[in-house]
Amino acid sequence: MKKKFNLLVFFLCLTLIANAQLTPQEALSQMMRGINIGNSLDATPNETSWGNPLIQEHYFDDIVSAGFTSVRIPVTWRFHVSKNAPYTINEKWLARVDTVVSWGLKRGLFIIINLHHEAGLKATDTMTNLSAKADTLAKYDSIWSQVATHFKDKPDRLLFEILNEPQTMKAASVDSFNVRALAIIRKTNPTRIVVFSGTSYTGSDLLLAAKIPDKNDKYLMGYYHSYDPWSFAGEAKGTFGTASDISQMKNRFAQVSAWSVKNNIPVLLDECGTIKKCDYNSRMVYYATFVEQALNYNIGFNVWDDNGDFQVYIRNNRKWNDLKDVIIHTYKESPTQLKAVAAETSIALSWANRTSENDSIFLDRRTASTDFAPIAKLAPSAAQYVDTGLTPKTTYYYRLRTNLKDSVDLYSYPIVASTLKPTSIEKAENTSFEVYPNPAASIVRVVNNENSSAVLDIYNVNGKKINTITLFKKETTISLKGLAKGNYIFVMATPKGSQSKQVIVQ
Repeated sequence: MKKKFNLLVFFLCLTLIANAQLTPQEALSQMMRGINIGNSLDATPNETSWGNPLIQEHYFDDIVSAGFTSVRIPVTWRFHVSKNAPYTINEKWLARVDTVVSWGLKRGLFIIINLHHEAGLKATDTMTNLSAKADTLAKYDSIWSQVATHFKDKPDRLLFEILNEPQTMKAASVDSFNVRALAIIRKTNPTRIVVFSGTSYTGSDLLLAAKIPDKNDKYLMGYYHSYDPWSFAGEAKGTFGTASDISQMKNRFAQVSAWSVKNNIPVLLDECGTIKKCDYNSRMVYYATFVEQALNYNIGFNVWDDNGDFQVYIRNNRKWNDLKDVIIHTYKESPTQLKAVAAETSIALSWANRTSENDSIFLDRRTASTDFAPIAKLAPSAAQYVDTGLTPKTTYYYRLRTNLKDSVDLYSYPIVASTLKPTSIEKAENTSFEVYPNPAASIVRVVNNENSSAVLDIYNVNGKKINTITLFKKETTISLKGLAKGNYIFVMATPKGSQSKQVIVQ
């Protein structure tokens, strides 16, 4: 009898654990890498108004297969609500949102829904008609009441985000709405995780300045958005990747993390990314940097994907672009600082390793019309490779893959480089290097005065290339063994260009 009782207690405990309400901290630990399905349910006035197809159930299969664990589904409600009190949400619209949310929940994903492009609410500060303002607030009170009631029995992996980017609202107004919306939600969802932020475009500083809507509420998360610096991420001006760029991004994460720890409130970076027009290499570094820093500072993130300028998932053919693997496979141990120096028919690659607990490194390559495929298997400590036999004036993409302790796939961010057009030896210019002694007998030393690795091609007087050497150091010693006496042309290429020198072998 005692044994049966103990078994009953054991299974009861398992049931309680399985059904226990997730805390925000527990939820965040399972949510870390996420994505938005933007410009769909948030489009105005209808789901397809901004050119995207209807959200399909198979999107969520692809999202899970890719490795994402959370999906933010922005929702705009104002076009689907009756004009007069009690401001009833259209049944078909509510059912449509429910369907999309359920597709994600059924697959074990965390789902976030919100009030997104709610221009009426966001204009309340500028309203001079007090009656109209009161009606508007009543309308959004009603919307949250209906949404909260409708979804109250959904799994706790469904999160409510109070309000997206209230650009025109004063901070005090946003704080006030956060308080009233939270109180409404809590009537039917006492332990649902609710996500809040500050005013305007909800940058990290505005989250830190926002009032916590209820300091006694144990089921809150903060959120912020970051497309910083906007001149790069939103306008495609310049590049990203300097020590200063990375330091500024890291500092934002550090400040948010300090606020999170101080207030015991987990934080989501639930919109971030860059437009496609940005410099490719800079863009890859940008995503890899914020993923790594988010993981370092325990901040979850949902990259912005609108199937347009910020596309990651290609909805019409169920494929992913290069960003997906950066978002999913970047870790603090991933290979980094991947660089390329191109010549006519070769590209020299170098990188920095950040772990010794890995197996072989695989080098992948693709072109504009092919997918990544491995071209070399290298030692786990390898830090350079020269890809030869390439076609001149052709663009190639590269990335590295390795494995941490046989369990975690580590990818570098990818980079792009283009081989040079065939060089006219007489016209090669724009790069500084030295060769000595000259004339020479058995060896020469090549000094690379550029602040980058380079590729040296050696031609005979008939213009035939007879050797290609990668210059990873400032000074490289080259053996002349096997070269007949006579004149040779040394052509050194870097990203800045190329330059030639005549070398005499005695």
